[in-house]
Amino acid sequence: MQVFISHAAPDRAVATRLRADLAAMGRQVTIDGGEPNGPRWWDGVLARIERCEAFLFVLSPTSLRSPGCMAELRYAKQLRRPILTVRTQSMPVPADLAGTGLYDPAIAGADRVRLLRAAMLTLPAAAPPPLSLAPRPLIPYFDGYRAQLEQPKLDRTAQHEMLGELRRRLRDEVDRTAVWSLLVRLRARPDVAPGVAEELEKLLAPGWRPDPEGRVERRYWDGQAWTTLVRHDGREFNERRVPPPEATWSDKAAAAPSAAPRRDRRLRLIAAGGVAVAGVAAAAYFLIDPEPTNPPITTARVFVDAINVQDNNALAGVTCERDHDRSDQLFLAGGFRLTLESVDPDADPPNFTVLATDLGSGGVDRRTYPLVKESGEWRVCAQ
Repeated sequence: MQVFISHAAPDRAVATRLRADLAAMGRQVTIDGGEPNGPRWWDGVLARIERCEAFLFVLSPTSLRSPGCMAELRYAKQLRRPILTVRTQSMPVPADLAGTGLYDPAIAGADRVRLLRAAMLTLPAAAPPPLSLAPRPLIPYFDGYRAQLEQPKLDRTAQHEMLGELRRRLRDEVDRTAVWSLLVRLRARPDVAPGVAEELEKLLAPGWRPDPEGRVERRYWDGQAWTTLVRHDGREFNERRVPPPEATWSDKAAAAPSAAPRRDRRLRLIAAGGVAVAGVAAAAYFLIDPEPTNPPITTARVFVDAINVQDNNALAGVTCERDHDRSDQLFLAGGFRLTLESVDPDADPPNFTVLATDLGSGGVDRRTYPLVKESGEWRVCAQ
């Protein structure tokens, strides 16, 4: 039996142990490297999934966030490969893996090999692939495109293919920022083909776009670069960003100042003392009540992502002190998937609203979570 193991890079130790245990059973095992490693890397991954008779998915919050792992899983499901979910930590099985076999090596302990063999035997035989296959999934990472753009020559056909693929991937919110930068690089090539050049000018024309930094809802693109003109919560304004001051002194030690009259020196000392007192008072204020360094929208996004991939550590990092020790009980129980609907940073206190979809019934309800300021960061508290 040929087995394919899909895993995220941080879960390599689990995948390596699986490969050793399966090899001891006489299985032929292919383990995904977990990251791009060559121009034909993705084609090789898909070919191995097509040949495998069992697909093992190493489940963790990281693999659920990985575009590569999720693309591999979807392709294995398209091919009707038998799938075994290998759990790396205590977390519910997401909807994408519902109905698959389940193996938990942490619980298995000393019996892990015997239980792995039993789990493999419960998998159905690999069904023949459907007669009409969907197109192979696009490469989920961007190293291939970057490598092409670094070549001194890129023929017209390759440019048209890259433009078509990048235009499709521009619809993906997760990929949009990286795709945009690749389109800008393609447009800047001296050998850009005429037809490609016109399409790029249309795509990269000046206008309002989703903010690539996620700080606000929309940012104005002037056709060449991102500006500080933004739109957020129905308001349009110039987002002021003051660059750090440049040093005005030389590397050499400054010459000693000439002696000043005694009265002037006394006035300077008094003034300096006043400034120092004011500085200490200001420092004390900010130490007592520091302004959050993370915008509310960032906390809201981390919270929603942590719920959706069942990431206890990330969730604890954005939960308020009152609820910190029971964040998993308050937020992870219930089998819901969240969609961030809106963030209100100007409310008192700031809050955000999500749509919670019940994975069992499909029902949807709206929930609003308040944010509190703790240790210089916005944190989420239960309602």
